[in-house]
Amino acid sequence: MPVTTSLPSRLLASAALAALLPLPAAAQSDHTQVAESRPAEVVVTATRAPAYVSRVPTGVSVVDRAEIERNAYQTLADALATLPGLTAVSSGGPGGNTSVFLRGTNSDHVLVLIDGMPANEPALSAGAFNFGEDLLGGLSRIEVVRGPASTLYGSAAIGGVINLITEAGADRPALAEAAAALGTDGLLRGRAGLRGTVDALDYAFSLEGLDTGGDDFTPARFGHPTREQDGYGNLTATAKAAYRLGGRGKVEGLLRWRDADVEIDSVPLDDPNYEGTSESLTLQAAGEAYLLDGGLTTRLSAGHLVTDRRYRNEADALSPGTNDDRFDGERTQLDWQNTLALGGAGPAAETVLTAGATLVREEAAFAARSTSIFGPFDQDVDADANAAGAYAQVQTRLAGRLDLSAGVRHDRPEDYGARTTWKLGAVAALPELSSRLTAAAGTAYKAPTLYDRYGITNFGYRGNPDLDAEESTGWEAGVETDLPGGLATVGATYFANDVEGLIQFDFVRNSSFNIAEAEIEGVEGTLTLTPADWAEARFSWTWTDARDGRTGARLLRRPEHQLAAAARLEPLPGLTLSPEATFTGRRVDATYDDAGGFLGNRAVGGYWLVNLAVSYAVGEEVTLFARGTNLLDRRIENPNGFAQPDRGALVGLRASF
Repeated sequence: MPVTTSLPSRLLASAALAALLPLPAAAQSDHTQVAESRPAEVVVTATRAPAYVSRVPTGVSVVDRAEIERNAYQTLADALATLPGLTAVSSGGPGGNTSVFLRGTNSDHVLVLIDGMPANEPALSAGAFNFGEDLLGGLSRIEVVRGPASTLYGSAAIGGVINLITEAGADRPALAEAAAALGTDGLLRGRAGLRGTVDALDYAFSLEGLDTGGDDFTPARFGHPTREQDGYGNLTATAKAAYRLGGRGKVEGLLRWRDADVEIDSVPLDDPNYEGTSESLTLQAAGEAYLLDGGLTTRLSAGHLVTDRRYRNEADALSPGTNDDRFDGERTQLDWQNTLALGGAGPAAETVLTAGATLVREEAAFAARSTSIFGPFDQDVDADANAAGAYAQVQTRLAGRLDLSAGVRHDRPEDYGARTTWKLGAVAALPELSSRLTAAAGTAYKAPTLYDRYGITNFGYRGNPDLDAEESTGWEAGVETDLPGGLATVGATYFANDVEGLIQFDFVRNSSFNIAEAEIEGVEGTLTLTPADWAEARFSWTWTDARDGRTGARLLRRPEHQLAAAARLEPLPGLTLSPEATFTGRRVDATYDDAGGFLGNRAVGGYWLVNLAVSYAVGEEVTLFARGTNLLDRRIENPNGFAQPDRGALVGLRASF
């Protein structure tokens, strides 16, 4: 039962709980519930079908729309920052190239989905995803699955999957939403949306824009002369509709478009006219049919992704040469999925079989143009590739407390070797101990991308068409327990992952080769406190040991220790405080001295980052909100040589009608 308290007691308790956040206490920011006694949260990404989090054998985190608005997050990287097992590294502020490392794997080992469709850019280096660009308008929730997931999703899911799920529908025919905010560094942000449900139609439209003058990404310690600010602009539109065909099925369509531009520095120097632009368009159409009295759901979806990315640098006093690089990509994907509820037989119950097939075609166009003291460079390359895959997974429950799952997938591309992956999982509920035990093991792979095989740059890089796929084997085991009274949940998960045939750049041959290996292990510790219905705090501690399998050296930019803390406090009616604190520990990185000279790969120190969001509901339709970032005003470089934004603030208003 929730504990009721007076308003003065709430204020004191909120202050005490918030004061704990910056302290280096071990804990976890996992957004999942543990035991069967807790509210049942359903996710779709972990199994490609709705499943209770408490019955999923691998690590799952969820960031929903309420949390996004409560914390006044601006970019996708902001929303992911306090999740366990996840490290975000940004080359500057909003819009800067931002990588995410899941459980110590490479940043290009994270597969990003939009409503289940891959969003990683076919033409971008290593097929990675820039987490610093995307805004959050039009999203209903973000689901993060940690651990190998190629059995369900194919290439690139070595470290895990992040699914951006868009919103559609409302509890009324039309719900209009609007928000506006301004902040330091000349930041302006606005969002307008309309969504609703009319008879059998669910729909949603959203338009969000952000513009900021930005900070200087080049650290002041380099002693550069310009102090030039690096701005960022983004406009994102989302439209989605779904029409229900009674109990027979539904049809739906999605459009998500983003146009962004960012000013860039050339570390270790400022650069007043180096800029990047990117445009992305995601289209998806799908139809579902419910057969066998609802026991079989068959879904056919077609998706198309178009990306256009360009980096330009004109001549100036600091860089007399010029360069103009373009990376244009397209992916067309056809996916057929069937989910069959088999019921039970003997000790087995709630058995579900999921099986499907995928066809993918990727195309990329690379253009590199530059001028320098060595003369002009001008070259274009086009490339394409096709692939097909089929998968099957079965889930069942034994004796009402043991959930088992097993899956297999076979992918057959046209221009490198076929791959078969598998995954096994188990969850044992122990209600007598208010606990559950989890275990999972599986394999995954990442195909060489079109950039890896055929890409070019004006620095002389040439792709290697003879590359093979990277392969991994990983496993995890964990326990989660509700403490007496139901006011706290504690858990721990051990994970390990060995990756072979890593694609790595060779400076001598100026190309990429399968020459690296990685050995990774770690622990995610968790603690969730819910002392009352108006107070909740989540903590995490992640220990990661990620090393080069050949030399034993630590992999770059993966901290050995990370701490995260986040809370939701409502000390007064309508008032919500959302403090969060993260600690990023020592890690190895490419380092530079104060003159900008390269020192090699060395250990760099850790840092704290403390943020606070405050919101106040003025009636049921209007909310005032504010967010303060880097409140300790720390001088942070992560990666080394790129300055992160200093102390900042944002204030705004959100309304619905």
